[in-house]
Amino acid sequence: MRRTLSIWFFLVICTIKSVLALSSTFSWEELIQQASEEALRGRYQQALEKLQIADETGEPRDFRYYWILGKAQHGKGEELEALKSYETSLRLNPDQTKLLQEMTDLYDSLRFPDKALNTARVLLAKDPENRDLRYKTLLWSSRIGDLEYFRAGLQELESSNPYQADEAALLDEISNFQKTGKIEDSIARCKRFLPYFPRNKNLHRLCILSYKSKDSGLYEEGLLQRANIFREEPIFHHILSMEYLDQRRFLESAALGRRALLLSLRKTLFPEKDYLLPLRRYYIQIGSDPGILGTELLEEVIKNRKILSVEEWNVLLKHSSFSWEVLVFALRSISETEPEERVWIISKEWKEMYKNLKAQELERDLSKYSGPYSLDRTFKFYLETGYSLAEAE
Repeated sequence: MRRTLSIWFFLVICTIKSVLALSSTFSWEELIQQASEEALRGRYQQALEKLQIADETGEPRDFRYYWILGKAQHGKGEELEALKSYETSLRLNPDQTKLLQEMTDLYDSLRFPDKALNTARVLLAKDPENRDLRYKTLLWSSRIGDLEYFRAGLQELESSNPYQADEAALLDEISNFQKTGKIEDSIARCKRFLPYFPRNKNLHRLCILSYKSKDSGLYEEGLLQRANIFREEPIFHHILSMEYLDQRRFLESAALGRRALLLSLRKTLFPEKDYLLPLRRYYIQIGSDPGILGTELLEEVIKNRKILSVEEWNVLLKHSSFSWEVLVFALRSISETEPEERVWIISKEWKEMYKNLKAQELERDLSKYSGPYSLDRTFKFYLETGYSLAEAE
């Protein structure tokens, strides 16, 4: 027993001496360099251990320390902690292009399009010819509703396109790649040339077909990119909504479904009834009888293409307990059938009744926290904004 304790005590002393020797043998600079090399090799725990030893030297932490710390945290799956470390590093030294790129990618993967756009704009100021990054900023600016930046970005990409004359040949090439099963080549061409032809619908279609053959995540991203670029086209939002529905992601499906429905209503009084499908399925999933009833009533309105009077809409609104869908249809309808002054009075009354009846629903309104446009405040059709449904962006 005494011998065992002696051996244990000896090992403890040796361990302490080795740590002390390590911390005293290497300088702060050497430890930071070692930690950086460990992080770059993907040895994240070892990088953290080097940083811990560096702390024992008493030297103050600098921007490099926090970059390595963030790198190691990111590698270990601690993304939010990594962002905090990256942000600290950037505050200590704003001139870090590589770090800005890492932060931009991390913001994007975590679905923070507003923050990704902010860091990307700094990068583009340093490298304005980075077309791939400029294309990504189109997607992020669309998602958060920064339409001024979105439109300027489109103009920038389309006005300086050296491949403009090769558009038809490019589409033929990608199509041939698909027909011959060369999906990897097709995807490579898509990723390369979408930043040159961001609003070519045929190119988006071919790319999405290639993505679908390769990877479900890439396919979803392709659908989302198309919806972001063609942000006022209801069909592309509806297709993405149906994809989420197939994946049984009911909340995201309904969020996209609402946007698709409202975009469609802006174009016509009688959108296709399929636009109601993801919303109906969402209400079935959460057990909302008023929601289900509201979609059923509207299917009849669409089927018969009947223009209802204010009194008839009042009946439907009360019958459906002021269903969200019935209300937006009613608001759209009266904007076509009633004088402007009367529309304003009726709309205000209906919206107030809706808010009084659905206060809790408004607090958890799926448009505010779900789907790719949760940060978009330019979409004025959502009822809590107080804007008329007929008003354009």
